[in-house]
Amino acid sequence: MFKVSPLFGDHAILPIGKELRIFGTADEGEVIRATLTQEDGTVTGQGMSAAKDGRFLIHLPAQTLGAGPLTLTLTSDAMTWTASDLVTGYLFMAGGQSNMEWGLWNAKGGQEVIKTHDDPNLRYFSVPRVSVLDEAGLAAHDAAHWQKIEPHVGGDMSAVAYFFARELRAKIGFPVGIVGCNWGGTSILSWMDDVALNRSGPAMKAAEDYESKYGEIPLDEWQRKQDAFQHDMDVWNGKVAKIKETNPGIEWAEIEKQAGVCPWNPPPGPGSPYRPGQLHRTMVDKIVPMALSGILFYQGESDVERAEVYGDLLITLVTRWRELFGDAELPFYNVQLPMHIDAGAKDDHRWAILRQQQEKAWHALRESHLAVLLDGGEYGNIHPVDKLTPGTRLAQLFMEEFTSRQPSQPWAMRKVTCGNVLTVELTHPVKTIAGEADLFEIAGEDGVYVPARAELDWNKIHLTAEGVAHPVKVRYAWVNYAKVHVFTAHAPYLPLAPFVMED
Repeated sequence: MFKVSPLFGDHAILPIGKELRIFGTADEGEVIRATLTQEDGTVTGQGMSAAKDGRFLIHLPAQTLGAGPLTLTLTSDAMTWTASDLVTGYLFMAGGQSNMEWGLWNAKGGQEVIKTHDDPNLRYFSVPRVSVLDEAGLAAHDAAHWQKIEPHVGGDMSAVAYFFARELRAKIGFPVGIVGCNWGGTSILSWMDDVALNRSGPAMKAAEDYESKYGEIPLDEWQRKQDAFQHDMDVWNGKVAKIKETNPGIEWAEIEKQAGVCPWNPPPGPGSPYRPGQLHRTMVDKIVPMALSGILFYQGESDVERAEVYGDLLITLVTRWRELFGDAELPFYNVQLPMHIDAGAKDDHRWAILRQQQEKAWHALRESHLAVLLDGGEYGNIHPVDKLTPGTRLAQLFMEEFTSRQPSQPWAMRKVTCGNVLTVELTHPVKTIAGEADLFEIAGEDGVYVPARAELDWNKIHLTAEGVAHPVKVRYAWVNYAKVHVFTAHAPYLPLAPFVMED
């Protein structure tokens, strides 16, 4: 008897222009045949597979845009399985941690959107957040299913992915599907398989350290501690929710004064979602090797302490995911971290370093895109409620590629020094909005950075500083948190991306 992955169940989105891969579990050697048909009975794809090692994989030809509704039928000698109302369009995985996980019902304006939105061709599938593939975890995967956006449905969908998909629906009109595969608080290490972990020195060491410390903890012991932790977190979150109802802008220190200290950290152990590789085993592996149109990714907050190596880790992850999803050119749409600092904390530049590493990965990877959110973020809140901005900026990156338009995001291209003036040339002309051109720093050969005076000159910025006779290094927005005021001179008024130029 075979069991088809619910990714291919009723209402699924099939990505256009991609070889389709239908998979699931089956008895060893069981032969399964798949047929994809249109409403009039026209067959648009056929294939077959014999199960090996408990799994089957059937390849079907790429489908054209607008095909549907389609019916997918799988048969063996023992049974027949059918899924209906499948449509072709664009299909994206939405990966990362809490800011990608953040549900539409918690986003700014989300509650009002949920009441009235109605778009049957915007659909989503949530990969169950399970970190242990026990009976309950496997049952959760079996019960997962596609949902269409309609009034009062979709509150649990990633808000960033929702606004991305909604923008694409408005701009191109084709069906859009989102496969949510994310978990709050997770390191990039959680999403790597063993092959990826072993390709990176820092990742391999982190995995080895974790296993040496916590790998021998019995699973049932970890589960008891996890249940106790979750109970304490639920109680604490309930208190915080009530406090925020009466004081939405309350700072973290006051929250902990009223609700008590946050009981985070969760217990480490063999079933922890924060164990290196764990969520690849229990979540990503459940959707590999399905065909995708692209990957949306919003992650990094949990890796600021290893910020210096984050770029290499991200390159390793993307390269490995492309191998597993069978697409060396699979587009990767990443969100650069916005501004953030805990209330009252010292600015240690860790978020600035990680943003620079995200840019490093963007430059190193083919078919890679980076959404800049330097004007985003909230003081003292690591979860900005504005998810419309990151969603629409990701959509803008897709649309620029889709329509072959020139990128509209302003970046620093090159620098030149003439006397005591260092000039930075940009990809786009810029202007100031609601403030002065600040956060620029320059340094001489000694490498000591000092704040610089900035003169904006269309697509150039001239920088000088008292005491720096011959500046050779420059950086912009090298902070965890600040308000920025330099944007493109024309709509949509995107922020100048942060940069460091020292060579």
